[in-house]
Amino acid sequence: MTAIQIYNLDKTSTQDSTSEQVLAQLAQIESELFVHDAWSAAQINSLLAQPFNHIIYATDELNQRLVGYCFYSHIFEDAEILKIGTCRDYQKQGIASQLLTAMAQMCQATGAERVLLEVREDNHAAIAFYQKHGFEQIAVRKNYYDNHDMTKTHALIMQRKLNTKLNAK
Repeated sequence: MTAIQIYNLDKTSTQDSTSEQVLAQLAQIESELFVHDAWSAAQINSLLAQPFNHIIYATDELNQRLVGYCFYSHIFEDAEILKIGTCRDYQKQGIASQLLTAMAQMCQATGAERVLLEVREDNHAAIAFYQKHGFEQIAVRKNYYDNHDMTKTHALIMQRKLNTKLNAK
């Protein structure tokens, strides 16, 4: 497992050079992971303009490279994962698990009772990952995602109650 450090992207300083570099790195990882629907640095920055949206990110302790992130919102008792990703060459090393656990712990400490997310029904690896972390399907949004061949894919709505153990089973 890669040793990582997890940071919050500070909303009050998104105009400083370090935060701009982080935003650029986040956008770069997005473009590598989500070719057709990646969020740009400007979109990520706009996300942070809302007081209920948050970003945590992980860096490899050895070389200080940004290697993963979690974009999420937290409103009252609900937290929602908007996006979570890990650089391709750092996948399967527990980084997304560490980010998910850190996000859930922070949200639970500030009053969240559950974490929600939506995932494409054909994204079997992500579904298995979330199930490993205690998420269960609670609903389906039919024909939610547009595919590039003009078809549609359903979104599964998944939930994890935070009154249970926070780490993966």
